[in-house]
Amino acid sequence: MRFEEVLQEAGGFSRFQFLTLYLLCLPRMIVALHFLLHNFISAVPPHRCAIPGLDNDAGSVADPDTLSFSLPRDPDGSLSSCRAFASPLQISGNFTNASVLTVPCQHGWIYNRSQFLSTTASQWDLVCEDKKLNQILATYFFVGVTLGAVIFGYLSDK
Repeated sequence: MRFEEVLQEAGGFSRFQFLTLYLLCLPRMIVALHFLLHNFISAVPPHRCAIPGLDNDAGSVADPDTLSFSLPRDPDGSLSSCRAFASPLQISGNFTNASVLTVPCQHGWIYNRSQFLSTTASQWDLVCEDKKLNQILATYFFVGVTLGAVIFGYLSDK
């Protein structure tokens, strides 16, 4: 018996079959949003090293001129987001960034929350040296999807 004959025997393609098909397809359409979710929850907002004495818990933005005494500049001229001076510079004017010792951020980071209030990168400080861990999150997600497809595909055939 062909599919069309079975469908006619069941009463044809009516409103009930359309509603059933719609309800079965709806979850499949929503799954696509989960595949795009990593782009948003793992975004890395602009950040810089936290400077004791300059930063407060409110996350206020300190003056860039004041920050330049504690943060070195990258080759493009912006303040470094991953390194800080070992000790704050004194106002003398006769120094270069190359002559001053820099260290990785020791007091955490301050994140710009104007676009994202919270992401996995800002929540768990997955920036700078730990940036690769943020990328591994997507890999683990898709490994889980693949294993789930194989395991539940096998189980559904039983």
